[in-house]
Amino acid sequence: MTEFGRQLRKFRQQCNDPLSPHGKLTQEKFGELLGEALGIRYSGAAVSDWERGVSKIHADQRQVLISILKVLAQRGGIKTVMEANQLLEAGNYRALNTKEVQQIFPNVSNDLNIKHSIPKQKISKSFVPFLLADLFHMSEDELQGLLAKAEKGPPPAWPRILAAFMRKAFDHLSFSTVIWIWLWLIAWWLVTPSWRRLFENRDVALIAIGMYVGGSLGIPLLIGLLVNTKDNDYWKGQTEANSFLVRLYTYQGAGIGFNLGYFLIFPLSLARHYLNLESAAWVTILVATLGLILGNMSARVVPYNLWVAYGRLRFSDGAIFFVVALLGPMWGLFFLEYYSIFQSPVWGTLVILLAVTLAAMITTRQSNKKLYTEQ
Repeated sequence: MTEFGRQLRKFRQQCNDPLSPHGKLTQEKFGELLGEALGIRYSGAAVSDWERGVSKIHADQRQVLISILKVLAQRGGIKTVMEANQLLEAGNYRALNTKEVQQIFPNVSNDLNIKHSIPKQKISKSFVPFLLADLFHMSEDELQGLLAKAEKGPPPAWPRILAAFMRKAFDHLSFSTVIWIWLWLIAWWLVTPSWRRLFENRDVALIAIGMYVGGSLGIPLLIGLLVNTKDNDYWKGQTEANSFLVRLYTYQGAGIGFNLGYFLIFPLSLARHYLNLESAAWVTILVATLGLILGNMSARVVPYNLWVAYGRLRFSDGAIFFVVALLGPMWGLFFLEYYSIFQSPVWGTLVILLAVTLAAMITTRQSNKKLYTEQ
């Protein structure tokens, strides 16, 4: 039996059930109440498996955990936020936030002392890659639990941490992992020629830019497909958010991030050309990787930021940024038209500075629009 299972059984047995012969909440009845809260039937056997540690609730199933705590609170099994967090901590789940506390303990949600019952979130001891959740389906809570277990033992701890992480990664190896690997290979094939061979001659530049344009149109769409908003607990809870617009802004964010990654690298390509430097292997890897990382990040951030900024999702609020879909083709035409200018260090640098200025003006305009709307 796991610590979480022991705690769950203890709190369930503290619950009251007037219809039970012993006055205690049975596993079967607990499953029924949980099913009523979630709309999904849970048997007494499922509850028994949780308590015995036979099965584990995934950290991504946050609503299941919240519903368990809600049933326990309603039946008197847990009486305080501290006890609720005690159960979560036993399973290496993150503590309740204020909104979740209000769902479970509505009568004490305005208590001035409630903040003292919510522990501060643990700061991650290591950098969690942006692609971790998509590649290995591993949440921050699971990672913290993995690190805590691996650190037990004689120093140094890093061999156990690495071995545990690799084991967990292979356990969660999924089809989406393979798709991300294929996507990286596609990005490397399509994008890196515009870094390595862009200034050999105009014919080579035409092929390299053509490959980049194809990548700028297709890769963000694939990133958007891999960013699952349909099953995301946060967007499930935002019933007023239009699911179509959430998806649309997810694709927009993927395009913004991917192109941003490329244009962060392009000035380095110019500098390499001007200084007659060789192309290093690690730089070509960075070219392919940075666009995917920023695309994945922006695909998640853009719809959320618009939702928070305007309190809604409308096409008009972020319509100006849909021009990003044409950014690749427009850049390709511009580069080929003024190819000779980019061959000159002075004019090439000037064009880059003008592009940065234009991007800053567009961003400022959008920020001012948001400020005006909030007023």
